[in-house]
Amino acid sequence: MPWSVYLALKQLFPPGKRFPAFALVSVIGVAVGVCALLVVQTVMNGFSQEHRENIQRMYGHEIVRGANGRPLSGYKPLEERLLAVPGVVAAAPFAEGQVMVKNGNVPALPFVRGIHLELEDKVVPVRRLIVAGSLDELDDDRVILGDRLAAALGIRALGEKIEVYSPTMVDELNDDQVPLPVELEVCGVFRSGYVPADENTMIVSLRRMQDLYGLGGAVHGIRLRLADPEKAVELLPAISRALPRNAEAIPWMYVNFNFLEAIRFEKSMLFFLMFIITIVASFSIASTLFSAVVKRSREIGIIGALGGRPRQILTIFAAQGLFVGVIGYGFGCALTFLVVACRNEIVKFINNLFGSGEMVAQMYMFREIPVHYNANDFLLAALFTVVTTTVAGLVPAVWAARKKPAEAMREA
Repeated sequence: MPWSVYLALKQLFPPGKRFPAFALVSVIGVAVGVCALLVVQTVMNGFSQEHRENIQRMYGHEIVRGANGRPLSGYKPLEERLLAVPGVVAAAPFAEGQVMVKNGNVPALPFVRGIHLELEDKVVPVRRLIVAGSLDELDDDRVILGDRLAAALGIRALGEKIEVYSPTMVDELNDDQVPLPVELEVCGVFRSGYVPADENTMIVSLRRMQDLYGLGGAVHGIRLRLADPEKAVELLPAISRALPRNAEAIPWMYVNFNFLEAIRFEKSMLFFLMFIITIVASFSIASTLFSAVVKRSREIGIIGALGGRPRQILTIFAAQGLFVGVIGYGFGCALTFLVVACRNEIVKFINNLFGSGEMVAQMYMFREIPVHYNANDFLLAALFTVVTTTVAGLVPAVWAARKKPAEAMREA
């Protein structure tokens, strides 16, 4: 080990002192900055990743629907053409719309999805979302509710019946008639983790939905599962060529494009703001090292008088900034894992403290704060941290290296 590096370590961690103030304060400052940077990036990655997965989980990888919301009649030949497109693995027809539901005196206006009982699970993982009951029990006289919708309607057990009113029922009535609801038995409850879907979605058979909306044999669209979801936009031209003029294809990325873009922009802005915290910590390192240079003027003069070169004197102080950056980054990563592991408890504490209720569910539509670790974020944080702390140590190091031995001895 070069003597200049050894001396840098000895000044940073002097013998006989367990927690030297300079090292402790500097490392804590860098660690907190790194932690803030990585926690924000990890959480924003989680929001983006979870939202992308929820879109695919609820809508499939590609949606083919009638132009301007018009139903598609004779969909089976279209389904066969779509399955012939390279990259398309499965297809399932669907019908959807809004209805009014009542359980006793409790009303709701959920979004109802009519699914093909045999094909739907090949496109979206409906079966894995069921937390009570079974998808196999769904038929034309039964319904599966989102868990939050079931709670809002006061459904306490499977087997209870709800009344369903569709817009078609009202349109077909005369002035002196009262609409008669369709009674459906609750045979299951699903939980997707996506709050809007769990609060406002119910699932019925495709035939039941066709009856509710008077579609006959038509459907509102066809969901597709692709071999590679990330190629949804790339496959769009091939899928569009298989469509009639009255149909259009929508990749899953476009389902809620504005929200995904907002998350991406928010992540970039928060990264910039959190990076400023790391720079502030680096300024504290620079100011502390400047003080150390002033206090150690006599030692700098002695080193120069004994033959120490300016480059070696520069290494002593620059290495201290580097060591603080590396150690601070390590502690910052450890603190990041700790904060992320306790993230939901921290949010619950803040909610209880300020009485803000289900903040995550209301703002970001998730039950819990999702996280997703990205190695690139950690590498980028390491690069920025080491560079900024080294530069922070380099400024006073250059000043120390330019001191002439006689002047340094005289200043001391």
